Amino acid sequence: MKTNSARMLSKRTQLVWASFFIVIPCVLFILQLGDGEIQGGVLLTKLAPVEERPEVDVILDAVQGQSWDAIVIQHLAKPAGIVESIDRDHKNTGLNGLGYHFLIGNGNGLDDGHIHVGYRWLNQTSAARPTDINESNWGSRTVSICLVGNGNRRPFTSQQLVHLCNLVQRLQIELSIPANRVWLAHELGEKNSSPGKHFAEAQFKSQLLDIPLP
Repeated sequence: MKTNSARMLSKRTQLVWASFFIVIPCVLFILQLGDGEIQGGVLLTKLAPVEERPEVDVILDAVQGQSWDAIVIQHLAKPAGIVESIDRDHKNTGLNGLGYHFLIGNGNGLDDGHIHVGYRWLNQTSAARPTDINESNWGSRTVSICLVGNGNRRPFTSQQLVHLCNLVQRLQIELSIPANRVWLAHELGEKNSSPGKHFAEAQFKSQLLDIPLP
């Protein structure tokens, strides 16, 4: 009797393990199908000041004569974020992928001060316009930079601000964008508060370059 019970238990155990090895790979395959891959991008762990431009510059080398006439700074409005999750959120709203040209991390997800150069910049295609900014205030040649974090809750990190200024100055010089064409998102939309009340606006604007109109 015990032998028969042991045999039954052994067969049952084998069936359980067989089911496990069949079902789990199928589930993983389904998850992979549903997840989708993010489009191309480049991660910069450090961005030198404009006077130290490297010989190979993935930011400016992508331009190749394209015309950009404004820069807008906004925040993610979330305390943390990684490229994959933001890309997925944007796809869920109907976009093709990450809506920003550049994303600057705060250490919560994307490392502090690290810059993700998105596929829209590498492909030199338009950024996604925030829904609370009128189309007349956001042209197709607007460069979009997003800071991870919520500027209405707390200040951004010093590394974020340093690399933001370095990035904006580099874009200003290369694209001939004057200081009065570098906007904070709230300046373009009445219902928009981005990049937030804790954003160091005076400090940032004091770092903008006096670029003459082309």
